[in-house]
Amino acid sequence: MRTGTVKALLKRELLDICRDKKTMAMMIVLPIILYPLLIVAMVFIIGAVTASQEEKTYNVAFEVPENLQSELISLLNEEKEKVDYKLKVMTAAEVEEKLLEKEENEANDESGDQDAAENATDDVTAENAAANGGEDLWTRALKAKTLNAYVTQTSDGNFEIRYQSANSDSTIAKNALSTLMDLYEDQLRKDLIENAGLNVTQIMEPISVKRTDISSKEESVGNQIGSLLPFFIITSVLLGAMYPAIDVTAGEKERGTLETLLTLPVTNLEMILSKFFAVSIIACISAFLNLFSMSAALIFLMSSSMGMNSDLNISLDYSVFMPGIGFTLLVMLFFSMLVTAVCMCTCIFAKSFKEANNYATPVMLIFMFGGYATLLPNLELTQKTAILPIVNVALMIKSLFGFESNLALYGLVLLTNVAYSLLAIWVLSRLYNSEAVLFSEGFTSIHIFEKRSDMKQDQMPGGGDVILVLTVTLLLMIYVGSYAVVKLEFLGLGVQQGMILLCPLLYAWYIKADKKKLFSFHRPKLINLVGGLLMGAGALVLAMYLGAFLAPLFPESAQGVVDLEDWMQGQPLLLLVAFTALMPALGEELLFRGFMMGTLKEKYKPVVAVLVTAFVFAVYHMSILRFFTVGVIGLSLTIAAYKSDSIFVSMTMHFLNNLIAVLISYYHDSATYESFTDTLTALTEHVGAAILIFIIGVVCAVVGFCLVGYGKNRKPDTAES
Repeated sequence: MRTGTVKALLKRELLDICRDKKTMAMMIVLPIILYPLLIVAMVFIIGAVTASQEEKTYNVAFEVPENLQSELISLLNEEKEKVDYKLKVMTAAEVEEKLLEKEENEANDESGDQDAAENATDDVTAENAAANGGEDLWTRALKAKTLNAYVTQTSDGNFEIRYQSANSDSTIAKNALSTLMDLYEDQLRKDLIENAGLNVTQIMEPISVKRTDISSKEESVGNQIGSLLPFFIITSVLLGAMYPAIDVTAGEKERGTLETLLTLPVTNLEMILSKFFAVSIIACISAFLNLFSMSAALIFLMSSSMGMNSDLNISLDYSVFMPGIGFTLLVMLFFSMLVTAVCMCTCIFAKSFKEANNYATPVMLIFMFGGYATLLPNLELTQKTAILPIVNVALMIKSLFGFESNLALYGLVLLTNVAYSLLAIWVLSRLYNSEAVLFSEGFTSIHIFEKRSDMKQDQMPGGGDVILVLTVTLLLMIYVGSYAVVKLEFLGLGVQQGMILLCPLLYAWYIKADKKKLFSFHRPKLINLVGGLLMGAGALVLAMYLGAFLAPLFPESAQGVVDLEDWMQGQPLLLLVAFTALMPALGEELLFRGFMMGTLKEKYKPVVAVLVTAFVFAVYHMSILRFFTVGVIGLSLTIAAYKSDSIFVSMTMHFLNNLIAVLISYYHDSATYESFTDTLTALTEHVGAAILIFIIGVVCAVVGFCLVGYGKNRKPDTAES
């Protein structure tokens, strides 16, 4: 790689980005102006609304005996400050007069006839006269909003506050009346204690509790900043990287300059690094300016509030925040690399700026969701969370402003972000090597939106079809499948697996796909089948060792596996085999090793198709622990299906793997199983035996790998290098 070439290309990319005035305005100019205005305006509007609520007078009433009403009014006058809001107590006559006046005005507006209004007034008066105890009057006044809330006394002597929750004024009046009734309750309680000849203070306040906060003001403020700042940083970096990433990928395609750029005497790595560094620089600058803008607005609000309120005394030692601020800026630098790489990997599939925006939306939601990690209780920066992308950055910033210093964890966070960025850059370089990505229709090739009569016979699905089928299947599993499991219990599992089985088959039938080629419906050779079984056995051994090693690190996921096994206890063996062994082997293989890999291997290199299929298969099991264990098994299934060119090999492997798990779960309490597990535990606890079993598993996997594709003369891959 030539450093001078990368610098020249970087300068060219930065100039192209800076020439786009709309992009620069969205990334830099607009946030600097808009954020302060929004923050300041929002605070002042909220303050104005709060002040207007405090100044406003709310109409309330007491539907209680006169002596009690006088007592409550007297208490209200004495405790105005505790009630917070201004209340006007209306009598029944005043309520009726206002109600009649309003209904008369409404009648005039509707009919425009004075006689009709008078008739309406007479009807209202007659109705009020017929009301029982004035209850209809109060309710009608409340619904007409001439009364905000009122207190009534029930037959058992208790009280009830009636209001309208859909009306904000009514809710405020209800809260004020609730405070008043609490004060009245305290007064009655004191009277009862005094009448009993007891000491009111000793009964009402038997102990005195003093609450002393030993946290400094800086620690309290740092805790609040650490909870909110990560979300703003993640969002700012993401917004700063998104539009430049779209411009240097989909924008190049849309302008037709990508082809010219590829003809330059530069390597793909040099071109990718120049684009990557250009987007990262813009993302950092944009995030820094956004944070500076918001900080300036907050400082202005704090200084304004202290100037208006002389009693507000806030004195902070801002120097203690400098290490956290400095390290946060460093985190932003590393995090922008990850965000840039992910955005570029996503947007490279788009053919236009508009289409790239659609692809960037899910990425934005994922990153924003990770930014909320600081708001979750008891979630702290540990060795486990330090390797989780996005979440680790949020928790690290929270830890910094919480004045915690764990340099080992901070280094791990930075290292993992660099590692993820390098991985994404490597993926990006592979994508730039593929003409199928750079010049094909990308994810826009969703055939289901075409008329079926216009579809070609025996066509192959596109990348958009794969994403659509996987998304629809996942949504059906979550919503329809979960509902079926809740309603039908274990039988609902069959419904869930049936959806996984039918989705790829129905989609392939509708788009007239070449089902034999897509799903690899080819008869396997016996030696290929034996090789697949050996490789599956080796993968199972490796997965068991990996699961035993990771189970202590992810106890929640391990407990979820145990709970699932307990849930299946007591079910008939045939149903267990059908729903948890056979149907998953058929449905998941058709979906992943069939529809997904069959599509990917037509467009990309074999290693990409195999790795992506195995990764998505592991993610679909939605468990951190099973992601690794199922990932090992899924990789063996994917390799077997590809090398043997027969989905029946991976189906057989999948079925036998599931069958073993079912039999272990079913005979879990038997004496034979216990003696077998005791023997196995004794062997694995012996270091020599454990190593021997591990070596046997590796040997089986290697031998199976060699045999599973034996005798297959594969055609050259159609993916471009």
